[in-house]
Amino acid sequence: MKYLIFGFLICLSISVSAQREFELKSNITRVNVFTQGAQVNRSAKLQVQAGQTKLKLTGLSPYVEKESIRINGDGSYAILSVQHQNDYINQLDKDKEIEAIEAKIENIDYNIEDEETFIKVINSKLAFFNSNSEVVSNEKGISSEALISLSAVYGSNVEALHLDLLNRQRKIKTYIKEKTKLNNQLRSLNIKQDLPSGTIIVTIESLKSQTADISFNYLVENASWYPTYDVRFVGVNEPLNVTYKANIKQNTGIDWKDVNVVLSTAKTNLSAKIPELAPFYIDYYYPPLLSHSISSIDEALQGKMAGVAVQQTTGAPGADMKMRIRGGSSINGANDPLYVIDGHVGGDISKLSPSDIERIDILKDASATAVYGSRGNNGVVVVTTKKDGQSSSMPMTITTKQETVSEYVINAKQSILSNDKVSTLSFRNSSLKAEFEYQSVPKLSENVYLIAKIPDWYKANLMSAEVNVYMENAFVGKSDLDTKLFKDTLEVSFGVDNNVSIEREKLSEFSESQFVGSNRKETVAYKINVRNNKPYQISTKVADQIPVSTSKEIQIETLEVSNGQLDTLTGKVEWDITLAPNETKELIIKYSVKYPKNKQVMIE
Repeated sequence: MKYLIFGFLICLSISVSAQREFELKSNITRVNVFTQGAQVNRSAKLQVQAGQTKLKLTGLSPYVEKESIRINGDGSYAILSVQHQNDYINQLDKDKEIEAIEAKIENIDYNIEDEETFIKVINSKLAFFNSNSEVVSNEKGISSEALISLSAVYGSNVEALHLDLLNRQRKIKTYIKEKTKLNNQLRSLNIKQDLPSGTIIVTIESLKSQTADISFNYLVENASWYPTYDVRFVGVNEPLNVTYKANIKQNTGIDWKDVNVVLSTAKTNLSAKIPELAPFYIDYYYPPLLSHSISSIDEALQGKMAGVAVQQTTGAPGADMKMRIRGGSSINGANDPLYVIDGHVGGDISKLSPSDIERIDILKDASATAVYGSRGNNGVVVVTTKKDGQSSSMPMTITTKQETVSEYVINAKQSILSNDKVSTLSFRNSSLKAEFEYQSVPKLSENVYLIAKIPDWYKANLMSAEVNVYMENAFVGKSDLDTKLFKDTLEVSFGVDNNVSIEREKLSEFSESQFVGSNRKETVAYKINVRNNKPYQISTKVADQIPVSTSKEIQIETLEVSNGQLDTLTGKVEWDITLAPNETKELIIKYSVKYPKNKQVMIE
């Protein structure tokens, strides 16, 4: 029995000693950066001994998503197990700049401690002199000569001590200012200090001793990229020059030095489980109403939907807003629409915060009464709020284009430090055919804007992004590119062109006011002058508007639009005109408004 136990222990010791363990450093070969997260690819060479070996792949990011780890061997050995852990003993190496700053701060702390110690000694000496001075002053029988001598000694010593005290207090203030600057510099580097070292432990087995390769990859969260574009207008007969730029930042705890970078629009998927399809709901898309700063739901709808008018009840600042939906009218004056909030009929939208709204639907005419009966005669406003502060599972932008996954390989190797600062690099240039058109809305702005219309924009793999717009070599401003809207033609504004002028003036000779029975009739007319100061022919689109009535008591008559196209639903008038060099054209818009003479109406 003793021999059996002894033999078992020998075998156990042999099996334990057969599994070797050593640390292995690896190099980053490629980083796939996603719009949120990154996949880091690493590789290393190793000397494999026959039997089992435990490899500790060290010096990794502490933010490794363990579910994403993938280990690839070269086929000469078997991978038995993979584990992940963070090593809090062997922490990541700090940047030399960080170490230098921390050393300076530590030295300053020592200097402050020295000065504070000297100050304590000085205060003790001053206390000693003060106490002895009181004793001498109260001592009877001391001669005047001795008193004068002691006072001189006391005065000179106390003066020197106070000056020394003042000097050391000033030194401390100087040290504190210097320390504050260094701490601010540390914070600006955005380094998370004392990060643990991420470690992947791989157990392998080989039949023989050999040199082998190992590669692995994993996902990290603290990285992202987003695109921006530089779009340059060279001339009306030339294509647009587009420069694609990637803005990359990472704070993974590991610097990416001289690595291949691939940009991807794919979404990271950490799970090996196949995703399940959810219902794909489809509905009409409305541009977001609440993208700017607003204070009420009525204000959000103002001017955003055809057939919906929002007006103040009085002219006083901050007065309540009233909503009217075209087609709804009642002789008793109760023309308010029906509000439905999350399925509850008769809700009060004034109590809702605009930031809590996910979507707003307007039902008019037959579509309103078909669902809500006579209560929907004046139209229905259906409000859907966000659930628990988040959007519901039913997407709002239903008819948006489903963007395909694109990858962009950066030709040259890049170095991106782990400091959470944006590194911008150009990765592509292309030319886009575009048609150029001038557009203006003189009622709102007497400026003419150059608009580029890009018909085949989807072939350029553009993403929604901010655009830096250049007129030849001059920067004119920023614009937003929204590729999610389902449009055949993409428009980019190049800002104001001062070589095309437009002005709008009221024609007093055609404006009049008269009474017709119980009604007042007012006529308004405007003249729009458009001039081309360029040496070549241009096309321009001009927009203005005729008011749209929301009440049967208010009647609008269009008298003149100079052959413009009038949309009777919205009142918008558009002119498409061609201007020769130095040519000026005149447009007239004229209309009348008839309404009860005992009422007030804003007619312009």
